[in-house]
Amino acid sequence: MRIRRLVGGRTAATASWGALAVAVSAVTGILTARTLGPEDRGTLALAVSVAGLCVLVGAAGTNVSVRRLLPRGAEGVSQRGYERLSLKLLVPLMVILLGALILLAGIIDSEFADPAVAVAFFCFGVSYFLSNQLLDLMNAHGWVSAAARTNALGSIVCMVLVVLATILELGLVAMIYCYAVSVVVQVALAMSAVARTRTPGRTRGGQWALLTNGARLLGLNLGQSLTYRADTILLGALSTPDSVGHYAVATTPAAILRLPANALGQVSMHDVASSAQHVRVTLRRVLILESILIPVAGLGWVAGGWLIPFVYGSEFGTAVDAFRVLLLAELALAPFLVVSRVLAGGGSRLGASVSGTVGAIVLLALCPFLIPPLGASGAAWASVAAYGTMSLASLAFLLSGAHHARNDADRAGRSNRGNSAG
Repeated sequence: MRIRRLVGGRTAATASWGALAVAVSAVTGILTARTLGPEDRGTLALAVSVAGLCVLVGAAGTNVSVRRLLPRGAEGVSQRGYERLSLKLLVPLMVILLGALILLAGIIDSEFADPAVAVAFFCFGVSYFLSNQLLDLMNAHGWVSAAARTNALGSIVCMVLVVLATILELGLVAMIYCYAVSVVVQVALAMSAVARTRTPGRTRGGQWALLTNGARLLGLNLGQSLTYRADTILLGALSTPDSVGHYAVATTPAAILRLPANALGQVSMHDVASSAQHVRVTLRRVLILESILIPVAGLGWVAGGWLIPFVYGSEFGTAVDAFRVLLLAELALAPFLVVSRVLAGGGSRLGASVSGTVGAIVLLALCPFLIPPLGASGAAWASVAAYGTMSLASLAFLLSGAHHARNDADRAGRSNRGNSAG
């Protein structure tokens, strides 16, 4: 019964759209891997990963703070103010993208020195920023499954464009533009959805509240994003684009385990931002979630040995080891994906940020030691340690917050009893 409740309603709808997006992305990944080969597939993976990290830095945490403040109507935050602030943030984003491009071209992958690749990278980064901001605005309104549907439709557009680029043999630059156009479609769909709810409201005060709260919550999204993407970037810096291509192939199927955790986390964040959610409910949800994911990971471990070379091609056979380690990483990550969002939605900015940041610290510390001898598998093992640290930290903050809340309630009860006796 509990499992049925967990996978029902908004969580099921969100997870279903997420599953479709991952399935479509898997097909896209197969096509790009077979068309581009390991080296150019690695360059594509670096472009997507680095642009995604730049977007999270450029957003300054506002996409997280709007999901906490807008449902409560707090501090003058309005949709109009968030939209105007997002447009203003495009200016620092361009500077961040330029700096990242210089580092990529000079240190990691010389392909980014090609003007055509550089322009495509910029187009994708700007489009992805607008999509990210608008999808989280939909989440802030509680339209979690609609946001997931919009993301899935964008993934379908990307797959169709990649199929056409593959047939026409257009190469790496065209593939990056396929990703850019797909997020432009997401922007258009999201703008159509949120236009119906745009109402007049204070903007300057609300924008400042979004920025200040976003800065405090930046550790959650930035730390999480850095942990997700730094392994790919460091693998490119410490190894070769070929290794990045193998790693990108391993991460796509392993990320399937992230679907139900992400869906449950999005729903839980909106629930706790709108009203109180008991700690025991969160812990129960995490335990049920892991009981579902562990058998799926076991199946993937067994099937991956033949499935990855069969699907992606024999030249990607060495990705199997990294894929199996990444399955363990996803199991370690699942509690964080739920608990960190509960912390953020409940106002624990320190807990949400610290739990996201410690993972990035662990990953950055371990990758230089594990990648040179182990390659892609070393990056995967560093992810296991980082994800596990994130989950343990978020659970510690959750339980610590519950303990303090109980102590405050006990003190209040004793004080009330003393006043009555007096």
